[in-house]
Amino acid sequence: MKKRKEKTSKKYVRTTVSLPEDVWRELRVESIDKKITMGDLIAKKIRELKELRKRVGFSSL
Repeated sequence: MKKRKEKTSKKYVRTTVSLPEDVWRELRVESIDKKITMGDLIAKKIRELKELRKRVGFSSL
């Protein structure tokens, strides 16, 4: 039997999220343009939002 590849540094949780169709389309197009997965794009946007809120002084999220 083949051994499964070990994931190196990141741990992932598979989840399902319901999005409005227009938001889904925008994310899908952007992920294709940037050649990254939608999951990676969403994670990147959340990290950017957290960083922005930290710089501006908002603490929720």
